[in-house]
Amino acid sequence: MTDIRIQAGRAPEPFAEGYRRDGVVQVPGFLEPAAAEAVGDLLARLPYVIVAPDAGGETLVISDEVLRRFGEQQVRAFLQDTLKRAASGFAFIHQSYALQDEYARAPDQPVARVTEFLQSRTFLDFGQALTGERIDGVRVQASNYRRGDFLTLHDDSHGKDDRVAAFTLGFTRGWRPDWGGQLLFHDARGDVVRGFAPRFNVLTVFRTPQPHSVAAVAAYAAAPRLSLTGWFVRERG
Repeated sequence: MTDIRIQAGRAPEPFAEGYRRDGVVQVPGFLEPAAAEAVGDLLARLPYVIVAPDAGGETLVISDEVLRRFGEQQVRAFLQDTLKRAASGFAFIHQSYALQDEYARAPDQPVARVTEFLQSRTFLDFGQALTGERIDGVRVQASNYRRGDFLTLHDDSHGKDDRVAAFTLGFTRGWRPDWGGQLLFHDARGDVVRGFAPRFNVLTVFRTPQPHSVAAVAAYAAAPRLSLTGWFVRERG
């Protein structure tokens, strides 16, 4: 696979002021073009699984094995219950690939190079300079939002990880604004104060905790919404 590098001349300092002022900033053209194309092609081919929360808030992974074990009817019923809970609280349905878990099992796979880049000091130092905070690592996954997939309002608070900031690195090609899937930021009244359409090779970094959501992808969307999503984290103590 092509070496994954930040685009030459793409320094974090010019974006740091916007992050400090607004709590969110976008860095366009983040990776070298050849690397971005290679990563985008790779994300389109990953063996994703469906993820959704159960009634207790625990994330359940719906793999082909789960479908075979419990049957399509039972899985559909579970997802319908998730949709009902989304009307009044936190819920999500989308596809995910656990980069770091899979790296531990198969470090020789092409996608492992993506995980290594995201865990490297090169990427961590970029985030550290941009946020002005110490960053010791990442938690990250690959995400694929299909038609109807969504992520309801939440603020990324976490009891275990010390999350400095959240990030998404988008690899969505040819997206129309009416296809939905926007990353939306909300104020205390529930109004949308900022929104970003899915784009290709754009790094978005935003301070946590901060209320945000991902709008449902339209039923007529003709392309996948692909991204690497996660958090910059700091060791406690």
